[in-house]
Amino acid sequence: MAAPKGGGRARLLDVAEKIFAEKGYDAATTREIAARAGDTLGTLSYHFKSKERLLAEVLRRRFDEMNDHRRAMYREFVAKRGGQVPSLEETITAIIIPLMRLAMSDEPGWGNYLTIFGRQMYGTDDDQYALISELIDPIGIEFSGWLSAAAPKTSRVNIAHAYVFVIGCLFDYINQHKRDRLNRLSGGLATAFDFPGVSKRLLAFVVAGTRAVLEYPVKASPTPSKILKIDATKKRRSVRSA
Repeated sequence: MAAPKGGGRARLLDVAEKIFAEKGYDAATTREIAARAGDTLGTLSYHFKSKERLLAEVLRRRFDEMNDHRRAMYREFVAKRGGQVPSLEETITAIIIPLMRLAMSDEPGWGNYLTIFGRQMYGTDDDQYALISELIDPIGIEFSGWLSAAAPKTSRVNIAHAYVFVIGCLFDYINQHKRDRLNRLSGGLATAFDFPGVSKRLLAFVVAGTRAVLEYPVKASPTPSKILKIDATKKRRSVRSA
């Protein structure tokens, strides 16, 4: 089957990215996306089959490039150290600073993409989260490995906690900076668009917090089966007391 004539696949993705960022996935419609792309529903359906598939393609499109920026910075730190493992601060810098730069770049597409990405990471829809988890879990394991290399004596439990907290701080900033809440909270003395000021403070905050988490004592935690048994025991006691 030949592709219908009309707007290109890339243009449909550009428009979908913009509308998903503006309205959110649920409020966006494929009819509006096709119309604003100067195309037809038939063309959109040919390329993407469904709105969910369209969202998946929007999420995948910039993902590799986004993480290539982080890998490039990490390699620069490795080279700077003559092939040795970067420090913890350098490692965290490579994880967060490239995304901050993209979010604050002059190309609106990156801001839109990261807005959608953050929503999908912290949204409540299980099906939509499944789309994003296929992307973020492998990359999370890769970048957690960077943290492990920088802090080889810490536990895997602490590494996992630290990575989740680092990413949470990063995307909280990305999601808020367009609305410049920082400006309102500071009484106009600061702005979220001040990249040097914000990035230095965020980096200092995240590095200090990460160090504290990596040094946190790890105690043996109950297994999921034990947790279920504890819950069941509590329920039985509650029934008897009632």
